[in-house]
Amino acid sequence: MKIFKILLLVVCCFSYNMFAQTTGLIYKFPSLETLLYRVNINGTGSWSSFDEKPSTFKVKTDFLLEFLNLGESEGLYQIKVTAKKSKIVVNEDIFEDTTTSETEISSFIPQLLLQVDKNGRIHKSVTLKRGLMDFAPFLGLFPVFPDSVTPGTKWTQKIESFHLPSGKIPQLEFTYVYEGKAGNNEKIRFLSNQVIRETSKEKDTEVKITGRNTSDGQIFFDASKGILIKSEGKLNLDVNYMFQVPDPDKKGKFLPVPVRIMLNLNFLFNQVK
Repeated sequence: MKIFKILLLVVCCFSYNMFAQTTGLIYKFPSLETLLYRVNINGTGSWSSFDEKPSTFKVKTDFLLEFLNLGESEGLYQIKVTAKKSKIVVNEDIFEDTTTSETEISSFIPQLLLQVDKNGRIHKSVTLKRGLMDFAPFLGLFPVFPDSVTPGTKWTQKIESFHLPSGKIPQLEFTYVYEGKAGNNEKIRFLSNQVIRETSKEKDTEVKITGRNTSDGQIFFDASKGILIKSEGKLNLDVNYMFQVPDPDKKGKFLPVPVRIMLNLNFLFNQVK
């Protein structure tokens, strides 16, 4: 009987601890209030074809990103995303510098209207003002929370194919791990060791894409306020493209054209209070 009571106590304590650590994480964008974040994206990229020496470029980007919740419609937040005070430098060339203006909107980073649910899933993205850089993929790294999590909970997220000035980037896949409390915030880690294999066709050109995504990072989320506090990490991509283009001299024949793109970008997304 004594052993039975001890076992029962152990089971009860284990069950209590397990359920006590279960939590639900949701976003709570305050209505008609602006959340402000400082964004830094720095690193290198390269582009090469055939046996050419890679053309390498350095990227240094810094800007403020405003998230304004315009309200809710059918259970979705209507979030306007605007970049201001941006400075974008590639090698030694300044592509944009609006750091002296309080109101000027970036012409390089598009202004977006996002429809987002409370778990963080983006249901629709509308471009309000076009830019030269597709920033939506970086927003796709924000965690889309399961209905409940406990320390060790894992889930998978995908970022659809997108374009950067260096070229088209195929669909990327990441694993997210909820690690539990970190001070006053919740900590989530994301990582990837994705092997990329994809074939697409645009008009008369077939493209075979191979490569690897070895990105990783961490996210801190304030569960009481329902807002992301900080996200930082590395986007490491090595992507090979084999284009099959029609041979202008031989009808029905194709010529292989190889292209390789490498990206090694450090990013920091930090709330400004």
